[in-house]
Amino acid sequence: MRTDILIPQRMRNAQSVLSFETAHELGERLSTPLLVVSKSKLVETYCTMHEHLPGVELYYAAKANPNPYVLETLNELGCSVDVCSHGELLAAKGAGFSPSQMLHTHPCKTRQNLLDCYNEGVRWFVYDNESELDKIAGHTPDIKLLLRLATSGGSSLINLSAKFGADPSEVIEMLIAARERGLDVRGFSFHVGSQCVNPSDYRTVLHSIRKCWDEAAANGFLLEVLDIGGGFPAPYRDNEMIPLADYCDSVSVSLQDVFGDISVRFIAEPGRGMVAECMTLVTRVLGKSMRGGKRWYIIDDGLYGSFSGKVFDHVDYNVIADNPLGFPTYPCVLAGPTCDSSDVVAHDQWLPDLEIGDLLLVPTMGAYAGASACPFNGLPVAGSTMID
Repeated sequence: MRTDILIPQRMRNAQSVLSFETAHELGERLSTPLLVVSKSKLVETYCTMHEHLPGVELYYAAKANPNPYVLETLNELGCSVDVCSHGELLAAKGAGFSPSQMLHTHPCKTRQNLLDCYNEGVRWFVYDNESELDKIAGHTPDIKLLLRLATSGGSSLINLSAKFGADPSEVIEMLIAARERGLDVRGFSFHVGSQCVNPSDYRTVLHSIRKCWDEAAANGFLLEVLDIGGGFPAPYRDNEMIPLADYCDSVSVSLQDVFGDISVRFIAEPGRGMVAECMTLVTRVLGKSMRGGKRWYIIDDGLYGSFSGKVFDHVDYNVIADNPLGFPTYPCVLAGPTCDSSDVVAHDQWLPDLEIGDLLLVPTMGAYAGASACPFNGLPVAGSTMID
């Protein structure tokens, strides 16, 4: 049986989903900053994941981008949805998802969050500690549970098990605790970490999860669901990624090699990997100056807006200027529109000489951009629209 996937030479780069011609038309009609969703790119990404992760049910992680255009398109395609709050549930429900298509993945919920989602009809939830089991047993004892385990991929940008997930050594203890409270645990969930650039990390984690699975079976716990979380990466300014199809092929091979000898229902929760590349930001130059011998440009979006991912996700974005004649480029600073002096998008972009009113395009803005923006200084967050 094949146990590895060769990394191909062709790579994925950050690409805008619209032309400058379309950006100018939309910018004049709808104003900027503007997040533009490409329906065709989103459909392409979903179909690639669906085809190259055979037998894996896709639950889109709504936290990455609860934009109605995104949610409605994924619902049309037959995707399911991962929610972490009643607010995300309502956004998904408004886009056409039913509670039966939802998995609630927050391991430590408020009582109200739990009850609101339960009363809407959600029946699959996640836990990783005994206190959560007490909460569930007292209010929603008939739900189905997944035990989240702490794992981490070596190539992941952010360790998502630093805050959540039971230690693998506690598996039997956590399963017994649930059984003692009369609760129904159906399987495990894990997350390799955000922006996991090496798909072989899944294989490493899956081997450790399989040991936990077998240990559970040996102690009389018959599990049926394995939720492999998200972690599928996207290309940003300074990193290229292997094609999504090849990445998914590698994960699929690992699943079959490690769990193919038993019957398991596989679930995945792609967030960034599903939506990052389907959205491009259109932003406009508001001001310019020379400071310390370097060009500074103030643009109408910043760290408090769509570039919040630079703070929370530690990613740098590729900023594109309209330069068909190939004018010389210069090192420059791009700063956001707020009065906060730390609101600087980039200190080292290379761009041609820009004028006030010029547009810039920023690809790979579909994940954790608009989702975590806020109206600091009373400035509005970016609007959104969908094309093609």
